[in-house]
Amino acid sequence: MKKITRVLSLLMAIVTLVVLSSGVQAASNGLGISPRKDYSVQPGKDISDTLYIRNLSLNQDLQIEMRVIDFGAQNETGAPALAVAENAPQTPWSLKPFIQLPKAVTIPAGKSTNVPIKVAIPASQGAGSYYSAIEYSAINPETQQRVNISASSVSLVFVTVPGEAKEQLILRQFGAYQSGQNQTTGEFKSMFVTSSPKEFAYRLQNQGNVAEQPSGSIVVKNMFGQTVKEVEDANVKKQLVLIGQTRRVQTCIKPSILESKAPTGQDTKQTVCDDPGLWPGRYTAQMALYYGLNGNNTQEIIGETSFWYIPWWSIVGFVLIVGFIVMMVWLVRRAFDNRRPRYRR
Repeated sequence: MKKITRVLSLLMAIVTLVVLSSGVQAASNGLGISPRKDYSVQPGKDISDTLYIRNLSLNQDLQIEMRVIDFGAQNETGAPALAVAENAPQTPWSLKPFIQLPKAVTIPAGKSTNVPIKVAIPASQGAGSYYSAIEYSAINPETQQRVNISASSVSLVFVTVPGEAKEQLILRQFGAYQSGQNQTTGEFKSMFVTSSPKEFAYRLQNQGNVAEQPSGSIVVKNMFGQTVKEVEDANVKKQLVLIGQTRRVQTCIKPSILESKAPTGQDTKQTVCDDPGLWPGRYTAQMALYYGLNGNNTQEIIGETSFWYIPWWSIVGFVLIVGFIVMMVWLVRRAFDNRRPRYRR
């Protein structure tokens, strides 16, 4: 019996080692990269910089191929739609003609490198925003076979060309908002009965040629005109509204920071929306947003919305109070009628 137990323990240990080693191998196939680069370049000028790339594999050298691809807005949440096809048409805001970088670089296992990048803007280029993405693909130098990488494989590059640009954001919708379970969907609502709203959302359409990053605040007033809440930063995540995009921006009425530990051991911070503690009633929210490139006139967007917060307990309480008042009136009238003298004919 003891021999069988030892054999089973040995087998379990071997299986555990295999699983752990395969998990480490799978997790190591990735790249550490610069997720985003932002530049401001005058027409006729250029700028030089470097892209950080780290080979997260501890036992395999990687040959990293790089190419510039265009992207747009995938949906209203801001997720980029990458144009990865070789024959994808060039967008009006493309940086493809302006970016210079090596086609490939080899990075030893566990090492990192800085790849030079140059952005040159022609003198005849008009003012506005231009953006593309740098896509990375990994190849085994020995077998020349592609290697699947689990980490992010693109760097977004944004370039602002100063000057007289067309800046035009249109407010399409503003109101109290209830997010869906996956946080990418939800709905605007004017009535809340189970819990008070925790978020506001607004939809902006960019009809200009500049990727805008609006900022501003939201003030919430009750039915008596008193300010009960104030959202000091209506774009706390600094989200961009890309050219031609309709972007939905969500912001907490009462934000708080949730700190946690990532699997890698690093401390992470996440903004969560707490219950704002509103009393039942009608509320009005006023929003003021501002946007504009340096050197251009700052433009303002004003929005106003209203919503009702009538939870079930307030409805039940109102019915009980009304019922109590009706009953008291009936009892008083009955007592009064009983005290009235009755005359017989």
